[in-house]
Amino acid sequence: MLNVIMLGGISFVVNGNRIRNELGQSGRRLACYLLTFPGRAHRREKLADMFWENLEPDNARAALNTAIWRLRKLLESSGSVRVARQLITTSDEVILESCESISVDLHSFLERIRKSKELATVGNAAETSFILQSAVDEYGGPFLDGEDHDWIVLERERLQCLYMRALVDLMNNAARDKRYEDALDYGRRILGHDSLRENVHRSMMLLLVMNGQRAEAIHHYGRCKSLLFQELKIDPMPQTMQLAELIRSSGIDASLAELAETQFVDSAHLSRAGDASHF
Repeated sequence: MLNVIMLGGISFVVNGNRIRNELGQSGRRLACYLLTFPGRAHRREKLADMFWENLEPDNARAALNTAIWRLRKLLESSGSVRVARQLITTSDEVILESCESISVDLHSFLERIRKSKELATVGNAAETSFILQSAVDEYGGPFLDGEDHDWIVLERERLQCLYMRALVDLMNNAARDKRYEDALDYGRRILGHDSLRENVHRSMMLLLVMNGQRAEAIHHYGRCKSLLFQELKIDPMPQTMQLAELIRSSGIDASLAELAETQFVDSAHLSRAGDASHF
């Protein structure tokens, strides 16, 4: 079994051991591109232009051929002849077929996101949360962290959005189940990635109140207000300020409970993850 890790960086692992590769930067990007989009036929000319754009056409084609040969050797290092045979080349095209002997964390993450959407549509909240949690656990960090090729940046942004959406759904699910500590933990993780999500700050304020931490909710608003001014030179949105005033008031727990019920809406209706492919 060849395990490929692309979330948080790039590494190739066989039987628990990380293996060295001699692909070089462009060859490594080529390998990741083929692994990211398995089963597709890629024209050699396009691949040469993408990854060796600074070389003359003949030299770029030669570099592509060398990279393909090195990638095949890497696949062979898994110990399975079948894995190497998944890399199909013709005079015009290159295809890396899907294979059970190749496990890619990217596709495991996407499959879990896809499965959670299916479960959410039939109202299976507990199983949805379980699958979403496994997807979040699979996400080891930004896609191919440290690389900056155009297609990598686009894919990284897409995957980051899916990851953040999963965290929001988990926060909402935990809040609806009155697991406020868990919901707060998810909220903190979201803000750790994107501290300017004002709607999440409002969720945190509500969660703190529902968890019996009214004073901390007011402090959280103060931190949110300071952050928005420092980073964007703006004040909080009117609904955020109104929520803060409501929290400062007394005897309005019923109103806050009603707000919480509308704030933590069914994540199945909010999810915009899109279809996920599977390796």
